[in-house]
Amino acid sequence: MTGSSTKLLRYINHIFDIATVLTTHINILGIPFCLADDKDVTDRIRHCISTRSKLTIVQPHFFHTLLGNKNVALIDLYRRYDLVLPDGYGVYIASRFLHGKDKSFKRVFNGTDFYDLLLREANLKRWRIFFFGDTENVIESLKRRLGNVFPEISIAGAHHGFIDPDDEGIVSIINASHPDILIIGMGTPKQDYWLWNYHHRLDVPVSITVGAGIGFMSGDKRRAPKALRRLHLEWLYRLLQEPLRLWRRYLIGIPKFVFYIFLQKIQTK
Repeated sequence: MTGSSTKLLRYINHIFDIATVLTTHINILGIPFCLADDKDVTDRIRHCISTRSKLTIVQPHFFHTLLGNKNVALIDLYRRYDLVLPDGYGVYIASRFLHGKDKSFKRVFNGTDFYDLLLREANLKRWRIFFFGDTENVIESLKRRLGNVFPEISIAGAHHGFIDPDDEGIVSIINASHPDILIIGMGTPKQDYWLWNYHHRLDVPVSITVGAGIGFMSGDKRRAPKALRRLHLEWLYRLLQEPLRLWRRYLIGIPKFVFYIFLQKIQTK
């Protein structure tokens, strides 16, 4: 077997290995989370961009599972995504409790970890990204930060998220920019409904819904200090930053999440 044939065989085997990992899921309150690690995800993104094949990614955290518990349509939307990745300590510890160490996530993985991983890879590969969401001011901050920190990323385009969901003009704008990745940050479930209403018309290999993620990528929203992250208290830092908006999510949502996780455990015994 020639050297080139051997490399091709290794590549094919690698793709099959990725596919196997990415189709392994665990159920947390009806949402099928994928057990992929960082390398699996970046390999899949790289493959889809190079072949111009479609990939959709979402990262629900514990509160999204509660929204899905009230809204069956949202659970259905999550099940349509190719990759459903975990966001935060709550989903991580729930996976360990429900499915055991060997069949759960390998580590805590926050959305902000994923954004950094994605931007670093995009900077290395010079991928074209279209950012759709948040406000005009945040979009401008994002452009400045990416220009300073990730200068090799090509911003294919950017548009704020305050549009009429039925406005189809944004689809033409996105397609005309020929991006490799579309990042959508309009909050759940608005961003999810928008993606699945227009998914078939988007000429983009990789589409990712990120909620408030564009704010973190721009630097307008700050992560918790490392000491709080090590204690898994990043939620507390966010609560102190935006108490009026987030108090219900955390002070009521966390106990409800714990209750529903115990309920799922009992029902699956």
